[in-house]
Amino acid sequence: MWNAILYLIVFSAGLSFLFALGELIRTNASRQVFVQGLLFLFVAFFQTHTYLTSTELYQYFPHLYLVHLPFTACLGLLLKLYFSELWNENPNKNRFSFWEFVPAIIVIVLMFPFYISTAEEKIAIHNSYLEKGVPLLFQFIILIAVLPIFYATYYVFSHMVRYVRWEAIKKSAHLRLVGLVVGIGAFASAIGVYTLFFHQKHGLQIVSFFVACLVIGIYLLRQKSPELWGEVQRIVIEEKKYQTSQLGSFDLETLHIRLKTLMESKKVYLDDTINLEKLANQMQLSEHQLSEFLNLHLKKSFFHLVNHYRIKDAKDLIKNHPEKNILTIAYEVGFPSKSTFYDAFKRELGQSPSDYRKNSKK
Repeated sequence: MWNAILYLIVFSAGLSFLFALGELIRTNASRQVFVQGLLFLFVAFFQTHTYLTSTELYQYFPHLYLVHLPFTACLGLLLKLYFSELWNENPNKNRFSFWEFVPAIIVIVLMFPFYISTAEEKIAIHNSYLEKGVPLLFQFIILIAVLPIFYATYYVFSHMVRYVRWEAIKKSAHLRLVGLVVGIGAFASAIGVYTLFFHQKHGLQIVSFFVACLVIGIYLLRQKSPELWGEVQRIVIEEKKYQTSQLGSFDLETLHIRLKTLMESKKVYLDDTINLEKLANQMQLSEHQLSEFLNLHLKKSFFHLVNHYRIKDAKDLIKNHPEKNILTIAYEVGFPSKSTFYDAFKRELGQSPSDYRKNSKK
């Protein structure tokens, strides 16, 4: 079983290297692509280290032992920067700060005596860890390296709660996938901390197993949904608009039902004097609220909505009542003039009412 897990780990290391190479060699790559490449590269370092230390191969590469820790300490700040592109449209806001590098600097300073030790000393220390467990100093160092990942997880979920409504999360598989990926990363880190402090065996391998599943899952997701990130960004932008909305106290589903009743049952659009103010009063909204509801949530203007229903009725009348002339139909469905009817009909269907009548007969 452990051999199969090790094969999976080394496979994910190679896959992560390929991901990183593909991102970093792109021409005119955005900063987000560059950060994504670094994330995959650092994950590849971590997975390679696990494979080497879990086999006898570490004896051939003793100077690679624990060199992944500074890179692990940078994963948190890279994750935060990567996901900050979702919440901040201004790229200048999404930059590294000095304090985010402090964990990695502390790790390098504390690990420096170990890094400059001889190969024989590193092998001896590794063997003693297998027998006696990780000493307190190294436990402290590893904890410092992992803490930024928990902070990045908190950052992602806190901003998701802040900017995205629960209804949007339930409706969007893309948002749930983002939460799942980040959650698995934090869960794997938590397992690593637990096994580290309670001297459980195979802790590093268990963490790398979850990371391997995550890398392979990301690969499959990118093949199935290459537009995943763009779709998540679109949803967040829409949700941020909702945050400044004047419809925050209204249930959108109720508004949909209320509008549908007015348009399909009461057919208020047949009134040729209907306007935004009249419809808003019947919807028990202000004009601004109704306009926002139509434009942001239905993606239609008031005139587009009203004309859509009018033309829908006009099509039925033109087909089923050949005895009625075009002008009569225009007035019946609520248009104030023949010219207005012709213009709206042609915009909607790409042909005039007369041509539509001829084609429907054919």
